[in-house]
Amino acid sequence: MSLPIRRFRPADRDAVDETIEAALRSADAYFEDVPELEDDDILAEYVDAGGEFLVGEREGEIVATGAFRPPKGIVTEFVDAEGAAELKRMHVHPDHHREGIGQAMYDELEARARERGFARFTLATTGRQEPAHAFYESNGFERVGSTSENVAGTNLAILIFEKTLN
Repeated sequence: MSLPIRRFRPADRDAVDETIEAALRSADAYFEDVPELEDDDILAEYVDAGGEFLVGEREGEIVATGAFRPPKGIVTEFVDAEGAAELKRMHVHPDHHREGIGQAMYDELEARARERGFARFTLATTGRQEPAHAFYESNGFERVGSTSENVAGTNLAILIFEKTLN
């Protein structure tokens, strides 16, 4: 079954939030005491900034998300932001793990980033998300740094990865 991938629309917001929460819970990376996602206006945060925010659908239901934008925040402490895009919001609903959805989403994001002239991808992920580390490494990312942040009273390891786009 193919994965239709399209740009986020404001009407998708609740389904996007539900998919991201389910994926984070399944990865033991969801924190109850943390406010909702900070992306108040997804189109402004990603698309208007020169990036993209995509959703993947199965049978009309959003089952995956993925985005990129010019880097900001913690990744800029570890990588040169010039020519880079920060990969964000890569999530697949746990009911659809191991179906190739994450790879299809990643491939589409990488193609669109190249089309927009980005030369590198960078990203930050938690140390808890070991399957994500393996996924990124299998796609050519290398770990370039690490730090930690206090999230809801938990000291959380943050790993920084980078990849040159060919």
